[in-house]
Amino acid sequence: MKQTKYLFPFFLMVIVPGAILAVISLFGFSNTLNRKLSDSLFHILPTHHRFSKDIVIIDIDEQSIAKYADHPELGQWPWKRNIYPTLIGYTKLLTPPKITIIDIMFTERSDYDEALVAANQSLGEISHAANFRNGGYVFTRKDEEDIAEKFNVSLPSDTPFPRYENASFPIGAVGETAPMIHVVNVISDTDGILRRFTPFTRWKNKHYPTLALQAFVSGKSYSTEWKEGRFRIRREDGVTREVPLGKDGLVRAYFYTEEELRNIPRYSAAGIIESLNQLNANEVEDPEKLLVPPTFFENKIVLIGTSAAATHDDVVTPHGLFPGVIAQAVFASNLTEGHLLTELPEIWGISFTLFILMFGVIILFVNQWHFLRNVYPVLAIGIFVGSFYFLYRLDLVLPSSSFVIGFPLSYLIGFAYLTYTEGKEKRKFNNILRNLVDPGVVSEALENMDSLKKGGEWEITAFFSDVAGFSSISEELSASDLARLLNEYLSAMTKILKANSGTLDKYIGDAIVGIFGAPIQNNDHPRLACTAALAMVTELEVLRSIWNEKKDYTETARGMKFRIGLNCGPAKVGFMGTDSLASYTMMGDTVNLAARLEAAAKDYGTSILVSESIESVCKDEFHFRFLDWIRVKGKEAPVKIYSLVSYVSDLTPQIIEAEEIYKQGFQFYLNREWEKAIGSFEKVSSVFGYKDVPSQLLIKRCQALFKNPPADGWDGVFTRTSK
Repeated sequence: MKQTKYLFPFFLMVIVPGAILAVISLFGFSNTLNRKLSDSLFHILPTHHRFSKDIVIIDIDEQSIAKYADHPELGQWPWKRNIYPTLIGYTKLLTPPKITIIDIMFTERSDYDEALVAANQSLGEISHAANFRNGGYVFTRKDEEDIAEKFNVSLPSDTPFPRYENASFPIGAVGETAPMIHVVNVISDTDGILRRFTPFTRWKNKHYPTLALQAFVSGKSYSTEWKEGRFRIRREDGVTREVPLGKDGLVRAYFYTEEELRNIPRYSAAGIIESLNQLNANEVEDPEKLLVPPTFFENKIVLIGTSAAATHDDVVTPHGLFPGVIAQAVFASNLTEGHLLTELPEIWGISFTLFILMFGVIILFVNQWHFLRNVYPVLAIGIFVGSFYFLYRLDLVLPSSSFVIGFPLSYLIGFAYLTYTEGKEKRKFNNILRNLVDPGVVSEALENMDSLKKGGEWEITAFFSDVAGFSSISEELSASDLARLLNEYLSAMTKILKANSGTLDKYIGDAIVGIFGAPIQNNDHPRLACTAALAMVTELEVLRSIWNEKKDYTETARGMKFRIGLNCGPAKVGFMGTDSLASYTMMGDTVNLAARLEAAAKDYGTSILVSESIESVCKDEFHFRFLDWIRVKGKEAPVKIYSLVSYVSDLTPQIIEAEEIYKQGFQFYLNREWEKAIGSFEKVSSVFGYKDVPSQLLIKRCQALFKNPPADGWDGVFTRTSK
C-alpha cells in the first residue's frame, strides 16, 4: 500500500522530467545550453590551472601602428613582410625560443617575400599560417599541391577532425621554404562563442597540424596513436598528450580566468623595434635595460599576432571579445600543459539529475522532517555544484542542462502535488477538528500535520459526563422534543468544553467524552478541565431556569442533573479510524478511570468526581472535598476520590467545618469505630442543613460493617462491582 502511495509522486517527479530531458537530448537542443551553463559555472568556481609560463606573444597592437603612423613601411596595415624577419631575428639574439609561430597569413604575393624566405632558411624554427575554408570556387595553385604534400601528416582516413573544401597555404617560396606550417582556423559553437579547438584539420583527405599542436611539439618530431577511441600525441622527448576529442574532432578548451588572459605576456612589436633601434645606435649597453630585453624570449614558444582594431582579428570567448592570437595562445597552453577538458556524454547529466529527482521524492513524500523539505532545493543545488566542481577538478565537464531544466520542473511539480495532497488532508482534518475543538486551536493543530496524524502518548485530562436518569426523561418526551432538549444541552456544554481548549472526542447519546491537552499539548489541562466542569454546572442551572420559566419539556427534564468524571495522566491520543471516517480519540487506563469516576459520582450524589491526580495539581485554585477510597472495576489499586466543590475563593466556613467533621468520621470508619463514625457523619448533615449523600452512604456502610465486621487486613477501601 505504501509503495503504491509513492508511485504517482515518482512518476511526476522522475518519469515526466526524465522523458522531457530525453526528448531535449535526442534532438540535440541541450549541447549549446550545456556549454553556456558550464561557462557560467567556470566563472564562479575557483580555477585550478594556470596559463603556461612558456608562451609569450609579440603583439602588433594599436601602439605599434600608431607609433609609426608616418613610417613608409609601418604606418599602414598590412605591414610589409620585411618587418617580420626583424621581429623574429630579435628573439634569437641570445638563447633562441623553442619555436616562433606566426598567426598572420602570407597567402598573396608581395615584393618583400624574399625577406621571409631568407628568414625561413636562416632563422630556424618558424611555423607559418595556413587558412582553410568552405564554400566558394575551389581553385588550387600549382605550388599549393607541393606545399600540401610536404606538410601532410599521415593519419587514418576516418579521423573525425574538421574537413574543409578549400585551403590557402603560404604563397610560393614562402611556403616552399617554411620549416613548418600550422592551420589557424578556429571553430565557434552555434552561439558564436569559441570554446573548442582541434589538433588537426583536414583538406583533400590530408591532415595538417593546428597552431596549438605546433606549440606543443615545438618543432620536434612526434607520433600519433588512435587506441580505443582515444587520440594520443607523443613527442620525441616522451611527453604524451591524450586528447579527449568529441565526435566532431574538437576538444573543450580550458579558458583560465579573464584576468590571466589579459595578463598573458604580450610584448608590443613597437617596443621590439624601438629596442632594436637602441641596440643599433649603441644607446644601451646592457640588453636587460632595453624596453623589451631579448631574454624575454629565451626558450619560449613565441606567437606573433595582432590585436590592433585595424587587423579585424577578434573572436568571442567565454570571457568576451579577445584578439584571435589570445585564443590561439589559450589553445597552445592547453595542449602544452595538458589542460584539456572532457565533456561527459549527456547521459551522465541525465543520470545524475534522475538520481537527484529520486532523492527529491524521498525528501518530499517519505521524509517526515519538515526542515529537510525546506532545505531540499538548497541541498540539491549544493550537491549539483559540488559534483560539478569535483569533476571539473578532474578536467571533466558534467552536462548541466539536464539538472537546470529537470530539477526545477520536478521540484515544482512535486511541491505542487505535495501542496495539493497536504491541502486535501488539511481540509479533511479541518472538517473533523472544527467540530471537536475551538476554531482557534484548529489552525494551530494543522501546523504540524505529521504530529497530528501520528498522535502519541502524553499527559492529558480525560473528561466524561452523563445525564442522570436520562432514560426516564427520554420516555416522557416525544422524539422531536427529545432531540431539541439534547441539542440545547449538548450545544451549551460543548461550547464550554471548546472554550476551555477541550477537544470533543465523541457523543454517546447524552454522554459527552472530551480531552484536555490534545491535539495541542497544554500543561494546564487539569485546571482547564476543572474550569470547564464548574462552568457546565453553572450553565445547567441557567438552562433549568429557562426551561422552568417557559414550562418547557417535562418536570423531570426541567430538573435535569448530570455527572462528570475527571482524571489526568498518560494516554494514547490521535486520529483513529479509516481515511474517510476518522475521529480524534484517547485510550488507556487514565481514560478508563475517568469513565469509572463519572459512574461512581452517582453513588456520592456529586456533580463532579475527580481523582487524586487532579486534586494534587489543582488544589491551590479549586476546592476539593475528600470522599472515599474505592477500587473501581478492572483496577486493583485503590483510588482516592474527591468532589470538585468550587473555586477556593468561593469557600464558606460552613463547608470547611462540615468537611473537617467528615474527615474525622472517615478516620473513625478506618479505625473500625463504627458508632463514632456514624455520629460524625450525622453531624455533617446537621452542619450542611440537608442530608449529605456521601455521609449517608458511609453511615449505611458502617451499619452493615457493624453487623458483619470485616476480616482481618481490611483496608477500608470500597470495591465497586459495576462500571
